Amino acid sequence: MKDVANPPDVNNFHDMLLINRDLTSFFCNPEDWLWAWRDEKWNAGYPLVTLTIAGKEYPATECRWYPYRALHRNNDCAGFAVQTDTRMINEQRAVLERIEITNPARTKTNIDFTLSVSGILQADGISALNTNQRPGFVTALCPATKPDAVTDDSGIIHWHWKIALSAGGKREIGFVAGDGRAADLQKAQTDVTHWNKHFSAEFNGFKQGWEQRWADAFTPGNHHFSGSLPVLVTDNGALKRNYYLGILTMLELERTQFPVSSRSFITSGERAPGTQFYWDASMGSTVWALLEPAGMKATLRRWLAQNPRSGICIDLTSTNGFDAKVYDHITGYAFNACTIFKTTLDYLRVTGDLGFLEEQLEDGKTVLQRMDELATDWKTLVHPDSPLADYGENRNLLECAPAYIGRVASCNAQNVWMMRQDAVLQELKGNTAGVRELREGATKLLPAVLSLYKPGDGVWFGLHDDGRRVELRHCIDYIYAGNALGNDLTPDMRREMTDFVKRELLMRDWMRAMSLKDAAAAISDRPDHGPMGAYDGWPALTVGTMWRLGFSDEAFDFYCRTAEVTEEGPFAQAREFYGPQREQSDAPVRIAERGGCMKECISGAAFADVVVNTFFGFAPSLDGKNNLADPQTPRPFTGKLLQVSFRGERFTIRADGKGVSAAKE
Repeated sequence: MKDVANPPDVNNFHDMLLINRDLTSFFCNPEDWLWAWRDEKWNAGYPLVTLTIAGKEYPATECRWYPYRALHRNNDCAGFAVQTDTRMINEQRAVLERIEITNPARTKTNIDFTLSVSGILQADGISALNTNQRPGFVTALCPATKPDAVTDDSGIIHWHWKIALSAGGKREIGFVAGDGRAADLQKAQTDVTHWNKHFSAEFNGFKQGWEQRWADAFTPGNHHFSGSLPVLVTDNGALKRNYYLGILTMLELERTQFPVSSRSFITSGERAPGTQFYWDASMGSTVWALLEPAGMKATLRRWLAQNPRSGICIDLTSTNGFDAKVYDHITGYAFNACTIFKTTLDYLRVTGDLGFLEEQLEDGKTVLQRMDELATDWKTLVHPDSPLADYGENRNLLECAPAYIGRVASCNAQNVWMMRQDAVLQELKGNTAGVRELREGATKLLPAVLSLYKPGDGVWFGLHDDGRRVELRHCIDYIYAGNALGNDLTPDMRREMTDFVKRELLMRDWMRAMSLKDAAAAISDRPDHGPMGAYDGWPALTVGTMWRLGFSDEAFDFYCRTAEVTEEGPFAQAREFYGPQREQSDAPVRIAERGGCMKECISGAAFADVVVNTFFGFAPSLDGKNNLADPQTPRPFTGKLLQVSFRGERFTIRADGKGVSAAKE
């Protein structure tokens, strides 16, 4: 725990909790959630339950993450070992905790054990009700193991046990907590009473529920998801671990209570319920389309009606409404247009649902019309001195990189790519004039984007409003310009760009989002986009770009090295380098908390996505005639993807040193 910045969590497909640094308390805050951004402290939500042994409270010294539980323990609490197992109940506002006390001594020992919580002692003389932790909400709490005594110390309820433990003996004590709005007080108390009565069944049932959800995700025709995911078979442990941890992170963030779709994937559990950022969700678009095509389509109908120049996310609790205001500049995230376009395109490619293009959205436009608008939205962001679009200020882009503003290579390269892809869509619909205009527009814009490249160094310039060309040493240009313009880059450019990434960004187990040599590095210290760590989506996206630029062996090697970080848990918003050696290539890495970084992030699905669409090359064309990309590229591993769904059929894709091949199952 001394090295952990962001302790383990639990998700139950509706809500999330985080364990605290003591042995029993946790943070769970349904409906309004956790993070107090200004002072970087968690809002508890539930009243904190504390444990004392012989009158003393002890910290947790170790912790461990599982999908269905969080463990924390201290092996020396007045000579006793204490381990706490914290769980939830599937889709219920419930927390279950089991505390195990072990006597490692060789003689029988007595122990005074107390749990304490703020609240009002109820008529049964045992349970507690808290009405002041959050205005308008109540929390009911009750021990599952009857205490030997209960005391009320001015609103602090103490549950006492006097326990005699034989040599090597152990004892388990549990408690249940549940909450609801003040108007639902009776229901909250009734639910807690029921869960308390069936504590063991509910406690074990949560694990079983998680096991079933995991099985459903890989079972064609399952009763939960509208699709299913490929099964990866390989002897490469690191490849397998990252693939399945990417999927597991995705399932951690599944939510079933929102009206847009009953199978939705939020960005992270600590944000307001129903928050889904376009950018983050776009990074797992292939596996999203395979696992939950129906929910993805319903979600895209909401995405496509939104104004790409405003906002940063969608609210899954709302099924209608959009911003129709015309902005002459970017007011939200600069990457909205290209990420909405890309995610929709991947849905079309993977599912073959081309009829979606003709469907009408809430704003009265068809999907095809909106795709065309997204691909050309940049045109009114251009200044007279350059054909490049201006993507705004720091808040519109990386938020912590003050020089990464204005006319940047990443977004402008994506404009070239979107026009080319839109031309393919228009060609499918027979719009010859539109196809010609789009391709001519891409050809005209391309030289201006390439002019931002710094020959010999592998990095790109940004063009500021004052006319200055500012050197930018960040992974985002490599990822987005490299992907968009791969075939337009010379072999020297591809090599120089990749050498920059390998030289200045890739570390032993993780990467730096920004080079330490960037002029803004000293004032850009945020774990996700600065030089002391990286947003968890960046390594997977960097690997995909590196592979597509012709460096498959190096890409795969780095991908496998990153599996080391998953020993701490699932993919998060960011991992940071820490300690006195944090500027070295072998610096230790951990899940970050500072800078508003969350425990988990849907971008972790990119670690599974890159396996499917790059390592195994499953990248279907829009017309459905091809389903594999670069099949002749030798793969630096051997393996199979089973049950890959493609337009009503299932395939097995095999990979080895000769390339990849697909065969119907």
